[in-house]
Amino acid sequence: MRSIPWDRASRIAEVRGLIWSYVTPSSQLAGSGVLAAAALLKWPEAEALRLGELQFLLSPEVKTFLNDLPQLLRRLPTVTTRERRWSEDRIDGAIQWGPTAAARASSGNSRLYVSESAQRNYQAPEGELMVAVLDSVVRTAQETGWADKVQRGWASVQVRNRLDTAQRLQGHSVLAGIERNRPADRVISKIRSGRDAVRFASLLAAYDKLVRLVEQVDRESIREAIEDAGLVTSIDSTLFELLVTFQVINCLRTNSWTMHPFYTFGGKVKSEGRHPDGRQLQLWYQSAPKQLLGGNLYRQILASHRVARIRDLRPDLVLHWDSPSGDERWLLIECKQTSGQAQKVARDALTDLFTYRRVFDPALATVRAPYGLGVIWGEGLDPAVNEEIVLCTPDTLAQAVRQIVV
Repeated sequence: MRSIPWDRASRIAEVRGLIWSYVTPSSQLAGSGVLAAAALLKWPEAEALRLGELQFLLSPEVKTFLNDLPQLLRRLPTVTTRERRWSEDRIDGAIQWGPTAAARASSGNSRLYVSESAQRNYQAPEGELMVAVLDSVVRTAQETGWADKVQRGWASVQVRNRLDTAQRLQGHSVLAGIERNRPADRVISKIRSGRDAVRFASLLAAYDKLVRLVEQVDRESIREAIEDAGLVTSIDSTLFELLVTFQVINCLRTNSWTMHPFYTFGGKVKSEGRHPDGRQLQLWYQSAPKQLLGGNLYRQILASHRVARIRDLRPDLVLHWDSPSGDERWLLIECKQTSGQAQKVARDALTDLFTYRRVFDPALATVRAPYGLGVIWGEGLDPAVNEEIVLCTPDTLAQAVRQIVV
């Protein structure tokens, strides 16, 4: 067995090119498929529906808008408003004799004057749209909480940087004086077709992203967010688990199993398959079915010691099917990814699979070997399928699955 480098960018591209073919029955997008794809990336449904907000914050359009904003403020259009003043000792602007006569008559003050002056301010549609988008960046970043999710690495750093930039710009003297009156759609259309449309292109692009990904979220927008924000923020181990999952399903299909798209049910991500000889197969991703959890020794011991917040151990993949002879079969698959030290990772996978054997003993005690499959990032590890546990690398995974799931 040999260690090989882990190219994260290539793995992201590989998953992006494959994921939708495993969650939808065709190239058309289905709503349940979107949520299943998010679940495969370990995003809870509630967070999956907010992926659009994260994608908005991370989008190039928002980055460009924030970078352009200081320059745009130097040439922000202004509007002229009329301000009327009543005074005895100060005339500010042209005297309005009609209102002056009326004011003198009603007050009895012959020294009262009503004047009107022109004032210029930044309450133009472009300024109003600018503060609307800027405020949305701040509000969205604060509501998602991603600026504080240190464990999310690159994405949280980007969100924090954009939140800091947006909050600093909110305090600009020009923007601070603009009332928060978002322009109507017809007014925004005039900005698009106006002579300054090119200058405000980044503002309009950021506004369009805001509408599509945050305010009027549609399934296609969530799909876009999953492909970008969802994949980019996934950790390497999740990407490897997905690639192994897709490869296992491909191998099953090659060996005459008809596999259905992934779906979510009861918080679990699941797929099902059928063989021409009538056998049925169930596959769970990142969860353990009730049949396996029955008599869970791990949970029993923790509960007897009153340990709170018990979480079941769960393999990366669980397969359950009937053999040609009619006996029940289980296969627990554990995926281990690292760049280098493949020998150590193989030992870690073996240790985890031995643990599962003990924890799920009531279900696995009478199951024919092998019951476990460890897939290690590397190459050249040939599976020995006559053991209780089989180890392999992605290049030999198809061989292992073919010999186990007969």
